[in-house]
Amino acid sequence: MFTHQKNNVLHIIKWFTLATLVGVIVGVLDAAFLKMLDAAIGWRNTVPFFYLGLPLFLYLGVLLSRHTFPKDRDYTTDAVIDKINSYKPISFISITKGFFLSILTMTTGGSAGKEAPCADVGAGISSILARFMRMNPYDQRKMMICGVSAGFAGVFGVPISGALFGLEVLWVGHIFYEVMFAALVSGMTAFQVTQLLGVNYIYHPIHFVPVFSEQFFLKVIIAGMIFGIISILFIEMMKFMKVLFRYIALRSSVFMACAVGGFVLIAIGYFISPLYLGLGMSGIDNVLAGSAPDSPFGFLYKIISTSVTFAAGGIGGVVTPIFFIGTQAGGMLAEFLAVDTATLAALGLVAVLAGTANTPLSASIMAIELFGAEIAPYATIACVISFLVTGQQSIYPSQRIAYDKSGQEQPLEQPLLEKKIPNRKGLIKKTLWEMVKHLVPNTKQK
Repeated sequence: MFTHQKNNVLHIIKWFTLATLVGVIVGVLDAAFLKMLDAAIGWRNTVPFFYLGLPLFLYLGVLLSRHTFPKDRDYTTDAVIDKINSYKPISFISITKGFFLSILTMTTGGSAGKEAPCADVGAGISSILARFMRMNPYDQRKMMICGVSAGFAGVFGVPISGALFGLEVLWVGHIFYEVMFAALVSGMTAFQVTQLLGVNYIYHPIHFVPVFSEQFFLKVIIAGMIFGIISILFIEMMKFMKVLFRYIALRSSVFMACAVGGFVLIAIGYFISPLYLGLGMSGIDNVLAGSAPDSPFGFLYKIISTSVTFAAGGIGGVVTPIFFIGTQAGGMLAEFLAVDTATLAALGLVAVLAGTANTPLSASIMAIELFGAEIAPYATIACVISFLVTGQQSIYPSQRIAYDKSGQEQPLEQPLLEKKIPNRKGLIKKTLWEMVKHLVPNTKQK
């Protein structure tokens, strides 16, 4: 009679133990990575014009990543998503590359993020651990998802949204509920471990009185649409730069592609500001604290520098640059919409993440963890609208889709189809039209 309940209890105990183990290991690695990165950046800041060596360092990164153990190239979040969805393991060499080459890129001025090494290393370590325990492919995949969730939770100090991000980012429109408990345990454990080891996180509670009004609600909707358009711009710029620099490499050499990318970044750092190179955490913190952006085009400069960095061979994540783009865009819109700068910057941070990565749920919860519960309804609206505006596009090409954001109705009994994110045209216009139909009341009498 109680056999089923007994099996459930044993299953919970099993995955609580495994997820805790993953969380501890990944938390320690997260802390080690963040401490090493902070030390490297601290040393770099003592060097004037540190970004002048970018052409050489980008080429060095390409040599180490693509020509040393060339088969081991699973050091990006997109590659890890593909491995998880394909039930394939990740090698130790790939983990090592993701860990150290990301530090090289960000320290020398490449515009990349710190989350990918932590999430990717988490997935890789979990993959190795699962194979050591001789788990079946299904359980190996669950362990890798726990590793990704632990990595995201530990690097940003967001245990709930970080864990859910690891689930939501794999498939658009489908969350792996069977892994949710283990992912949450690993995420919370990794967060506690990194915090215990002295890692400091960004928290900016937004102090405002949440008085609901139709005018403010309309401003949030408009901002959500603009954040969605900026998300599309970032996705398309990443694609364009990748094609452009591949053409340069084929027509001349890989070194020339790295040199061109390096000199573009040097020009941005010298003629505009070094703020748009590297992590750029001050560009996030200052705007979230209520300061106006240094330039109304700050989000665009960051889009260009990030796209060039990755196209020219840089290694790292894209979520931290997404945070920068979102906060700068929100700060830019604040004066135009007559909204508090910190509030709109916070909305931009999570809304651009929701649009580019197709993760509206985890982005909405992240807003609560980073900025306080009062912002929750506005952040949710902005995230969902940005998610809808981007259509069937993603910053991660290997992401799968199980939901059509174009608004076309599908029968409930239609089976879940697995396919990669396609490129779709005219989705902005179509999405806006669908939103207008829902916002404007239908006066026609039946």
